[in-house]
Amino acid sequence: MKAGLTSVEFAPLTEQGPDVIERIRTLRNEPEVRKYMYSDHVISPEEHANWIGSLPTNKRMRVWAVMYHGAVEGLVSLSAIDQKQKSAEWAFYLSPEMQGKGVGGVVEFKLLDLAFGELGLEKLNCEVLATNPKVIEMHQKFGFALEGVRRANVIKDGQRIDVALLGILPHEWQDKRPRFARLYAAE
Repeated sequence: MKAGLTSVEFAPLTEQGPDVIERIRTLRNEPEVRKYMYSDHVISPEEHANWIGSLPTNKRMRVWAVMYHGAVEGLVSLSAIDQKQKSAEWAFYLSPEMQGKGVGGVVEFKLLDLAFGELGLEKLNCEVLATNPKVIEMHQKFGFALEGVRRANVIKDGQRIDVALLGILPHEWQDKRPRFARLYAAE
């Protein structure tokens, strides 16, 4: 199945039942997901439940399950939402089966439209481990600019690695959007 705008939906995580909540934890604990996270320990059911429980009152975070053709295949979030500055951080992860199949691009398209449309943000930031160059490149294709590098910022497998800092403004997204809208048959 080809990834397209109608094949990917965002379902608010706080409105999901226990099966979806557990699927998100299972995906987050996949080695192919954990290796690109700041914290790469296995998330326990208790830790996950505490995080889920904190979401309804956290005005600076919004989290969605990524649904692909109705199946839970990942998570997308906005964090550090600052209403005064109209800015936020964003991140996502997908199941190992969905990585490299175009689903991430659809997630990025939909998130950028949501952030700069309905949510009215004026700046979106993200951080990507330098060991994940494909995602850095993908963000840049969507219009993100490399704004800096936090050198040797994270320890993974006993090695210090860099973190790329990327950001995008609404006009930068609008410049790139038509290309992706055609690609995903959005219009």
